[in-house]
Amino acid sequence: MNSDAAPGKTPEEMYIEQKVRVLLMLKKMGSNLTPSEEAFLRSYSGVVNSQLSQLPQHPIDQGAEDVVMAFSRSETEDRRQ
Repeated sequence: MNSDAAPGKTPEEMYIEQKVRVLLMLKKMGSNLTPSEEAFLRSYSGVVNSQLSQLPQHPIDQGAEDVVMAFSRSETEDRRQ
């Protein structure tokens, strides 16, 4: 995360964005989040709203492995920009 950090973002901001994206992906795949994970998403609702539009648009019935791979590709593309 050190050398790949987005310009103008602190490591904490990067962590929050990544955690929000992972939790949203899990939720989209039908996983039940823990109460603390749900509370985290509520705490960072502004980040959630911005990340929702950036999530890959894949059907929920797609295999979890495919969704994770698509998420990883989008993360890599984001870092290159």
